[in-house]
Amino acid sequence: MDIIRTLAARFPRFARTACACALAVGATSAHAGSVVVTIIDGRKAHADISLPAPGGGSYTAEFEIEFENPQNLTVACLGLDADVLDAGEIADVESRMPAVGNQVVDTAFPVRVTVEPPSGCGLQFDDEVHVEYHTVDLAYAPFSPYRLMKAPVGLAFHDVTGAVASGSVRARGSGGSFSEFVIVKTLVQDYAGDAGDGYDALEARLDDPAIGLSAQLTLQADLAVSRAAFDAANYAQAIAHLDDLDLHCAALGGPALPNVWRSARDLANAEGELVTLSGNVKFALGRLDGVP
Repeated sequence: MDIIRTLAARFPRFARTACACALAVGATSAHAGSVVVTIIDGRKAHADISLPAPGGGSYTAEFEIEFENPQNLTVACLGLDADVLDAGEIADVESRMPAVGNQVVDTAFPVRVTVEPPSGCGLQFDDEVHVEYHTVDLAYAPFSPYRLMKAPVGLAFHDVTGAVASGSVRARGSGGSFSEFVIVKTLVQDYAGDAGDGYDALEARLDDPAIGLSAQLTLQADLAVSRAAFDAANYAQAIAHLDDLDLHCAALGGPALPNVWRSARDLANAEGELVTLSGNVKFALGRLDGVP
């Protein structure tokens, strides 16, 4: 460094060249990998992701989370990061899928987003968060096989897909808590099986003793009539009754239906989890009804 300063002082042209080289190195380093998180209007977090691909080039994506009544929503408090999965990590992620062997990480986009707020930061929100994971590295087609999966760090993944839209692949979902998010490819699509599993998961979640009896009965009634419509292959009606369940969840959120998540992880956000499960069932029902 002393030699460079000496040469720069004696030869101005060298100084200009050295400066240009330093800027070029800095630009290369920034391009090599970055996750830039921005908080928008105090209730939305947007991440621009660019990570180096092993064979050259970059994986790029945008990841967005929208909150309801957030407190202490800052970049540091959110704890959002992303990484490129290697072969061993891909195998681990795939082993934690709901349908092992049928849901795989596409090697065109092996990128995991992790949202893990520090426990003491005081982040808190009501109800569910809305998530969108968008990448141009995957090609969209109607009835896309791609799904948005979410898991507590190191634990089982769950399908939280509410929609898959073009541009190129734009997977949307929701959640009542955080952790790992990946987009995976479903090799054989079974919408009826997915809907049935989703109804089972909703029924199990409603057995939570923390949910007040009146709220529980109301939501179980919504679920029962929706499942009856599904069994009768009236998918539009089944979706409509799940819409009723979502509206009742919004109205009941509070003491009767716990609806708060906070970074201390001492509360179970039943409302957010129920709406997330409902959204995924509606996605499967929509596919059965011909919605791409």
